[in-house]
Amino acid sequence: MKKIRKPRFLLVAGSLLVLGLLAVITLPPRPASAAFSPCEFCVDGVVETELEQWITDYIGGTYWRMSRHIRSEMVAQKVWMVSVFWEDNLLPALMLMANQLTAVATQQMQIVGAFMDAKQQLETQQTLQRIAARTHKDYHTTVGLCEIASSLKSLAGSDRNTEMHALMLSQRSQDRLLGAVNTAASLGEHGDKGNRLKQYREKFCDPRDNNNGLNFLCDWDQDGIPGPVVGGGDPMRFNKDIDFRRTVDTPWTLAQFDMIYPIGRVNLSDSEEEIFALASNLYGNEVFLRPPNVELRSLPTERITNMQKVYLDMRAVAAKLAVAENSFNEIVGQKAEGLTGAFPYLREMLVELGLGPGEATELLGSEAPSYNAAMEILTKKVYQNPDFYTNLYDTPANVARKKVAMQAIGLMQKFDLFKSHLRAEASLSVILELAVVDLQNEIENEINQAVGEGD
Repeated sequence: MKKIRKPRFLLVAGSLLVLGLLAVITLPPRPASAAFSPCEFCVDGVVETELEQWITDYIGGTYWRMSRHIRSEMVAQKVWMVSVFWEDNLLPALMLMANQLTAVATQQMQIVGAFMDAKQQLETQQTLQRIAARTHKDYHTTVGLCEIASSLKSLAGSDRNTEMHALMLSQRSQDRLLGAVNTAASLGEHGDKGNRLKQYREKFCDPRDNNNGLNFLCDWDQDGIPGPVVGGGDPMRFNKDIDFRRTVDTPWTLAQFDMIYPIGRVNLSDSEEEIFALASNLYGNEVFLRPPNVELRSLPTERITNMQKVYLDMRAVAAKLAVAENSFNEIVGQKAEGLTGAFPYLREMLVELGLGPGEATELLGSEAPSYNAAMEILTKKVYQNPDFYTNLYDTPANVARKKVAMQAIGLMQKFDLFKSHLRAEASLSVILELAVVDLQNEIENEINQAVGEGD
């Protein structure tokens, strides 16, 4: 169904009124010559009223008055519209409204900016607080990590002492084998064994050995009558010149075994005497004969003398023996006294395992623990303490630090194993050299015979 439109009477009536006014306004003016007789508005020749005359006189009065009135009203409307309505009222109001809207919009943006600044400030503070909390947690080191770090304080110095002691032990053995001056073996086997027997009687002899038959051998004065002094004075040192386990293997640190800085000592300490005696029994029990100086001279008729050949062979044996003894010297060097910096911390770690302070000090062997003692605790004893595992319930940063410390200690231990493998390879090479020495001699003899027959 079509929508029925309502008649717009007001609009139609208004339109007709405007058209009528426009028609009247636009009628051409009547010529001045065309005049009406006064009686046109008269009734029986008399004008009734002024209003009727104004209305009926549309040619001479109505048109002119209406045109003037409309023009004046139009001008007044224009002046009012422009000056009063627009310039005096609407324009200032719109300007004030625009200013107000601008101010409100600016204020709104300022409020929004303040919210954004506040949001950024709060987020920044939260981030800084989070970083501060994480830093406080990560950089708050645990006691267990400090114990490991404190125990490593003098490890490098003790390691250096190990190398120096191994070098000095090697030099001492070389001097003994080659008969260097001011050594007990400088005059040969007789002086070396005589000195060693005297030391054995006074330090290490146990009269109960050999079925209680060493009374004569252990007699100090050797006059054929046992007494008055027989055997070593300290039973704890009996046979330590041949007991590797008690002399070297068992103690963590060889007490007073310090040939680098023997402060306050004139003579050898007990540990030094025992190590030297054990080394003499293990390596080079019989020293070489000392050829006279005259026999070592070169002859003008010979490029090399027989005695010189023998001496070179003697040095070759001494070199092979030094390779074999190097492992022993290294082990002793690792058990020599080190530095004192880590002693209190190493002792406390043993005390935490249940040992008394005195027992811990005795186990360490000295107030200057050796490299071996420090590594024994850092690679073994520290993991026997239950607190080590409970302390792992810590911050991830501290656990990572402990892991790095354990890796560092493991690298040191692996490097010690690497050096041990190098010494084992050197010993195997010497064994191989000894295995082929007979074949080498046979080949040299054949070559010499071939050269002699050719001559």
